[in-house]
Amino acid sequence: MKKEETISYPLMNEWTVPEIIDVIKFYQAVDQLYERKIERSDFLKKYQQFLKIVPQKSLQKQLDRRYLAQSGESLYRAVKFVQESQGKYLHYVKR
Repeated sequence: MKKEETISYPLMNEWTVPEIIDVIKFYQAVDQLYERKIERSDFLKKYQQFLKIVPQKSLQKQLDRRYLAQSGESLYRAVKFVQESQGKYLHYVKR
């Protein structure tokens, strides 16, 4: 079974439908980074949109904890990896 079918992405009730869609696109980019490769610029574009919706660090940390509990993947580690990497296509391997 594919992960997308089993994970319930952490969302906030106060978000609009377009915001939910953008946040889900970011979560899917994180999934893609862990599972296969993703273009660095595409990931960063989705991350920037996520930051517009979730600018508060405390909420970012809360969503990261919830996402990690659901998927075993960290939003924070994914973003840090992409920001520190220079390749065009990136793949994060858990250690």
